[in-house]
Amino acid sequence: MEEKSFNIITISRQMGSGGTYIGYLAAKELGFRYLDREILRQAANELGIEPCMLERYDGRSASLMENILQSFCFSTPEMPNLPPLRRPVYNKDLFALESKIMKEVADRCNAIIIGRGGFYILKERPDTIHIFVHAPLDYRIEMIMKEQKITDKREVKKMIEDSDHERTKFIRDMAGTDWCDARNYHLCIDSSVVGSPDCVKMITKLVSIKRTTQ
Repeated sequence: MEEKSFNIITISRQMGSGGTYIGYLAAKELGFRYLDREILRQAANELGIEPCMLERYDGRSASLMENILQSFCFSTPEMPNLPPLRRPVYNKDLFALESKIMKEVADRCNAIIIGRGGFYILKERPDTIHIFVHAPLDYRIEMIMKEQKITDKREVKKMIEDSDHERTKFIRDMAGTDWCDARNYHLCIDSSVVGSPDCVKMITKLVSIKRTTQ
């Protein structure tokens, strides 16, 4: 019996570009499973810890000193309200665990996977489409200010620049590539030019084209 091949879409996105929302709308339109924070929850479940304990590591490359401090600080008398980790969590360990979870999902169902280096982890799968959603900095600042109701433009600009830096470093450290390189993707969309509904149409059209060529 021939093994069924499922369609997988990975969406990498710059903060404030609307890529997460576009992924959600596309999953709803296609009837695909939508995976974002669920990957983090599954990883936390396998590690036997609360998802919030993985927040600082998810999609980020922590410094060596930060990792060392995190492995000790949770059970110190000075911080009695924080539950202890069962064991230290390291970036590469978490990346490997989330990679395993993504591959298992890709083997079971149609899905849209948001971030976490999915474009790299699933790059060898012929049934996978990789999308990159980006936008100019000014547009992203405006979107974040509106969505999060923040009035300080400088604060939002720093948030975005920090996010870009963290994601760039994370993918470089974990995958050895530049996540903004268009060669990693089948489709790159400037969401400041193409609104969310048309972004979804472009993605669903690409899925249709991909299916006819498989």
